Amino acid sequence: MRWCLGMYASGSTWLYNAMRLVAEAVAPGRPVRASYVASAAELPGLADPAVLHVVKSHDVDAAVAAALEQAAERILMTLRDPRDAVASLMRHMDHDFDTALALIERSARFCAARAGDARTVVLRYEDGFIDDPATLDRLAAGLGGPLAQADRARIFAATRRGAIEALIARLDTLPGTLHDVRSGDMVDPVTQWHRHHAGRTGEVGGWRWVLGAARAGIVERRLEDWMAAWGYAADPPIRAGGYRLRIGYRVDLR
Repeated sequence: MRWCLGMYASGSTWLYNAMRLVAEAVAPGRPVRASYVASAAELPGLADPAVLHVVKSHDVDAAVAAALEQAAERILMTLRDPRDAVASLMRHMDHDFDTALALIERSARFCAARAGDARTVVLRYEDGFIDDPATLDRLAAGLGGPLAQADRARIFAATRRGAIEALIARLDTLPGTLHDVRSGDMVDPVTQWHRHHAGRTGEVGGWRWVLGAARAGIVERRLEDWMAAWGYAADPPIRAGGYRLRIGYRVDLR
């Protein structure tokens, strides 16, 4: 089983789909079963050796985590600057600041607790793994690849923002789409792309104008130890008469 474990808003849905497509290409004789696991109800069947399972999750309870840890042959983990992750949940999922911070802190610490496992491969959002075709080769190598050049090109094309936006635009026409009558959200259960995944730009550093200094400081204090461990520095104060804003751009595909 390949466990695609990620912080919220860290590219974990992109990774899950890339892993699913790579597995189908590299291991065509073994059926691939992809699923999102949030509770014990989604666990049955993960131990079946005849099936190659690709599982996506964020933080889960202790019993579910233990089952996933036991079944996982490899843990593929996505991390992101928690300030940008909080900003993403606020902008695209309409969470208030406190709710977004609670979700990000919980998932960040859940991931970090498993980062030292020998099976774990850590992918940092800021390193641009989503936009690097070599990421697909890394996934294939973990399955005993290589990935054929034609499959690599096909999978990379299928995981570009334009292709994903086109799929999201058709969610209401797909027969398997699930509808949340309370929120109005839609999700394709095969890919786990939600309606709220559309229209993202994914600026690295965009938290500066979404959170502001006060709320960014709260994130930095709450996750000070985590940010230090993963190389995310607290933002230095602005010097009088100077500028320190350096923004890069990535594609935000949670």
